[in-house]
Amino acid sequence: MCTVTLYRSTDRLLVTMNRDERRNRSEELPPRRAGGQGEARWIGPADGETGGTWFGANDRGMVACLLNAYAPGDLELVSSGDAPSRGWIIPELLVRTPEKATHWLTSDLDPTVFPSFTLLLATIQSVDVYSWRLDTGVARTTLEDGWTMVTSSWWRAADVVRWRRERFAKWCDDGARMEHGVPAFNLLEVVDRREWSPMMTRSFSITRSLSQAELAPGRPDVHVRYWRRDDEHPIEPVRPTAAATLRLADSQTHS
Repeated sequence: MCTVTLYRSTDRLLVTMNRDERRNRSEELPPRRAGGQGEARWIGPADGETGGTWFGANDRGMVACLLNAYAPGDLELVSSGDAPSRGWIIPELLVRTPEKATHWLTSDLDPTVFPSFTLLLATIQSVDVYSWRLDTGVARTTLEDGWTMVTSSWWRAADVVRWRRERFAKWCDDGARMEHGVPAFNLLEVVDRREWSPMMTRSFSITRSLSQAELAPGRPDVHVRYWRRDDEHPIEPVRPTAAATLRLADSQTHS
C-alpha cells in the first residue's frame, strides 16, 4: 500500500508520498540526516520497527521512494520472517550518486530475496521505476515529464488502483490543484470511499504519514517536509511535523 505523486520538468522535481501501514506497526521516526564521510548525505523518515525507510532525498539531487507490491507468494514470504526488510534498500541507494545508485540497483542488488516492491528513483534529469514481482520478475520503465502517480493496494487491488488512477486523471484535468505546496490528490479522502482514497482509512491499516521532497528553480538545496497523521484526522499541509533542507553537493546536479 502507498501512493506517490511526482512532477518533473526541466528545472523542478516534486515527489510526494502517502505511507499506508497497518495500525499496530511501531511509531514512525521523523526525518533524520544520514550518510556523509565520503558518502552522499541524505535525509528521510524512518520506520520505528526496522529502522529502514520508504522515502528519502540526498545531496546529489536524487529522491527515492519504495512502495510494497503484492503478488502470489508475497504474504507467505512476509509471514515467514525469512525475508530481509525492503526498508534498507533506500538507505543503500541514497549514500550513492545517481549513476552509482542505478548501477548498484541493476547489477548488485538481488531482489529475489525480498517480497515484491516498486521503487522510484527520481532526479531532475529522469525518473526511473524499478518493479520486482515474485511472479513476473524485474521490469524497468522511464517516466515522461509532467505529473505521474504510482499506487498500490493489497485490498481489492485492481479496483482500488483503477479508482485512484481515475481520480488522479480528473485532478490533473481540473488543473492539478495544490494546497500549501502539497498536491490536493495526496490529501484526497472521499467520505464514502475512505478505504479507497489516497488519504486512506481502513479498520486494519491507515495512511500513517505524508513525505515530500522538492528541488526547485534557483535553490541550491533539496527541501524535505514530513507530516505525521494523527490517527484518522486530516493532515494540515500548512503545519508539517518536520521540515529540513539539504544543500546540494554540486550545483551542477540542479542545472
